[in-house]
Parts: sequence; C-alpha cells; structure tokens
Amino acid sequence: MQVRDLLLQLTTYPVPTPDWAIEAAVAIAGLFDARVSGAVCKVKMPAVSNFLADALVDANEAIAAANKKSEDNAQNLLSRFRELVPPQHCGEELKIDCGAMVSSLDIAAQARVADMTIIPNYGHTGPIAEDLVFDSGRPVLLLPVSEGAPKPSFDHVVVGWDGGRAAARALADALPICARAASVKVVTITGDKALDRDIQDGLRRHLKAHAIEADLIERPAAGADAGSALLEFCRSSGAGLLVMGAYGHSQLREFILGGATRTVVAEADLPVLMAH
Repeated sequence: MQVRDLLLQLTTYPVPTPDWAIEAAVAIAGLFDARVSGAVCKVKMPAVSNFLADALVDANEAIAAANKKSEDNAQNLLSRFRELVPPQHCGEELKIDCGAMVSSLDIAAQARVADMTIIPNYGHTGPIAEDLVFDSGRPVLLLPVSEGAPKPSFDHVVVGWDGGRAAARALADALPICARAASVKVVTITGDKALDRDIQDGLRRHLKAHAIEADLIERPAAGADAGSALLEFCRSSGAGLLVMGAYGHSQLREFILGGATRTVVAEADLPVLMAH
C-alpha cells in the first residue's frame, strides 16, 4: 500500500484545532507526496424542549451561542487550512455536522476511504482516536501536542510486536513508512505473551521481502504494562513513530481497549500509528 490520501480531523468546539496540527499533517503529506483533506466537525446542539429549563437557565440561548461559536471556528479553521496546506498537498474540505459532542462515528465514513486518519491528541480528542481505530477499519495516526517541536519525519520507527492479529494489521499498514525509514526496531515486551520463534523468523523474512532491515528486540516489562514499556523504549531510542495494534477485550465500548493501548493513547509523547 502507498500512502497517498490522508484525512485530518479538525475540531471546532470547544477549542478549535491549533495550527501546529495542520502544519504537522502537511509535513507528513510531504513525506509521501500525498494529499491531506480536512474533516471539519461542526457541533450542532439541538434546542431544549423543556420550557422550565429554558426559562430558568436560558438554555436555548446558551445552545445557540455554542452553535455559533462552532460555526465561526469552522470558517476560521478552513481559512487556516487553505493558508497552511500547499496546493500540491491540498485535498478536500469536508464539513461534518456532529451532535453535542464529536464522535468517531461522525467521521468514520470518511476515514474508511482514506489511507490514514490523523487525530491531533489535545483536549478531549483521545477518545475519538480510540474509537475510530475500531469504527473505521483503517489506520489512525495520533499526533501529540507539538507546538514548536520539529515536524514529524518518521526516520526512526518502533513497531510493537507480539505476533497477534492487531499487531500484524498495524505492521502491514505501516510498511510504506517502514520502507523509507532510516531504522526500524520491532520490539516485543516479554512477560505478556510467550514468543513463537517460528513467527519471529517469519517476521524477519517478511520484512526483508519488503527491503526492510529491522532489528528484532525483546524487552522485559519489568513490572510495567506493555504500553509503558514501549513508550519508555521509544524515548530511550529516539524513535519518531510508534506503530502498534489496538486491542479489544470486550464488546462493551467502555472496556474495548486493552491496558497497553489505553496507556499509549493517554501518555504518548510521539506520533502513534494504531490499527485493529
């Protein structure tokens, strides 16, 4: 798979997506000669029908003000998107009407027809990324706050690997990124699952078939969960991207993410590519 079509989720309320996120998406598009489209999520809160509630707290007036703020932010965001994204990388401007809170379901349909969806990880966007991995069926790139930091380069990639289905899906989606990286380290956190040596040998052969020379590394969890151990390895090795599978353990949405995935979403200080 080639990376040619990126989708950037843009939030309008309560805090609009900052410029650093658009600039980072442009830098990523430049790595792959890709286009980036902006999905602007506009909040549309319905008026309350309870007369007493409206009379006591002016609920409908507050709702109208919030909707207007979201609409104004949407127009400003689109203007900044046009200014910051060069013509050669500029895709579509997609306006998406959402409810009182932006949900992954609001953008999942657009994410399914993109190579990758970029979610800036600030404010309350973390749960959107978590859910979108499962709802879209496509890889999601979680961007940490990076105002003033170097733009993403993905020269040094760490792949979290346990031989499972989700890790295999994430690795497959990340092959174009790994192929252009200066270094790729495939890291298995031992203690969670036993390693299958045949699978490890097969992984090495598979990566070589794609002209990827990777270091296969085992690290003990040392009392931490796999997510914390992976993040610590990324920091110590100077990684610019972590690739990992998102794991589900229950049909109930509030319990769907495994501990390692939830830790990474909450604590990552580098870009994270997740797939399921």
